[in-house]
Order: sequence, then structure tokens, then C-alpha cells
Amino acid sequence: MPPSSALTNSAAGPIRVFISYSHKDQKARQTLEVHLAQLKREGIEFWFDGDITPGSEIDANVRRAMKAADIFVALASPDYLHSSYCFDKEYSPALRKAARGGIRVVVAILRDCQWKHTRMAAYKALPTDGKPVDHWPRRGDAYEEIVNGLREVIKAVSAVKAGLPPKRRSTASTAPKKPVSPKIASPGAKKPQPARTLKAKPAKAKAKAKPGATKPKSGASTQPRRAVKVRPKKPRGPSPSR
Repeated sequence: MPPSSALTNSAAGPIRVFISYSHKDQKARQTLEVHLAQLKREGIEFWFDGDITPGSEIDANVRRAMKAADIFVALASPDYLHSSYCFDKEYSPALRKAARGGIRVVVAILRDCQWKHTRMAAYKALPTDGKPVDHWPRRGDAYEEIVNGLREVIKAVSAVKAGLPPKRRSTASTAPKKPVSPKIASPGAKKPQPARTLKAKPAKAKAKAKPGATKPKSGASTQPRRAVKVRPKKPRGPSPSR
């Protein structure tokens, strides 16, 4: 029984890793398997086509293992890209499953190849910076880089299976608002006087027109006319005869 570890979760089941490789890279896969020993002790399950028992159907076992896998590891090399089975039967279905969020894809570069011109370029490759294993002065260091990177992926998958998704920042502020304290007047300060209200003057009542009076024409003066005194005419005397 594997020891308790943060990488395993008994309720969600073990983490399963599918190793995809070309048979011409058998020695590199065996070396990587040696470096994966501690992860196996921690309860991580690794599968490759060497686990298929003789007489069993290869394609059916590959599909079954792919369906159960949580992580897909592709050991990229010129032979891997050349293999139609590795690239079309294993890697391409893994990409489709990854697009649905059902699996995590990890690419480990064993030897120089045209992986940057494939869909592998969309993923962060291992070892560090995608430097091929055969370019490292000490290849053991390169395999340890692959294992350490894989361990980080296993931790992330284990947290999701345990129901612990990454925390999201809330856009709304949950901090309580501070109460506004009333302003206290300092001693000796003058009290503000209330504003004066202006009283409206009552409008003058219009004089009522007398009955029978005619309204003045528009534009005509409304002032009363002055009375003109009429002087009596002097009586004329008899007109003189001619």
C-alpha cells in the first residue's frame, strides 16, 4: 500500500499517467521509468504499451488506458513524429480529450525534431525551456527536470480531483462601508444663521370697468382727457349798410 502523500487522494482515486513513445526510443523510456520510481511509491500509476499482455488487442487497450488517464506524456523525437501510430492514434486523441478538459498534455523532448512546427508548440515543453535530453551534459539532470515538472502537473490534477479548484478573485468588494460620522462644531464657532426667505408682494388688484364703458383700443392712451372750456361767442352788431 503506497504511503500517504499530497499527490494521492483515496476518495477521487489514483492519478493515472499515459506514456506515449516510439519503440525506437525504448532505452530513453526505460531510463525515465527509473527516475519515476519515487512517484510510483507515492501512488501515481504509469501506463505504456509494454503493459499490454500478449494476445490482447492493442488498439482496445490503448483506448481504455487513454480514457482512464489524467495526464498524457509524449516523449518527442524524430522517430515519434515519424510514427503514424504515436502521432495519429495516441497524440491526436489526447489533444481532443484535452480540449474538453479531460486530460493534461505534457511534452518531453528527447531529441531534436520539428516539434515546434506541430501542435506540441502550444504546450510548455520539458526539460527546462524545451532543451532536448541529449543536449544536456549530464542526462540524469534532464530526466530529473522532466520528473519535477511532471510532479507539478500531478499536484494540480490531484487538487482538482479533490475538489479544490484554484481560487478566483472576486470583482465585487466585500469590505463593509465605514459609517459617516456627523461633523462636530468646534467650541466658539458661530452657528450658521438660517437663510432669509423673501416675502412676495401681493399683486395690485385691477380696477373693474364700469358697465357700458367701451374698452380702449389697443395702442390708445388710457389717461383721461382734459376738459376744454368753451368761451361764449359775443353777439355781433348790425352789419353796416353799403
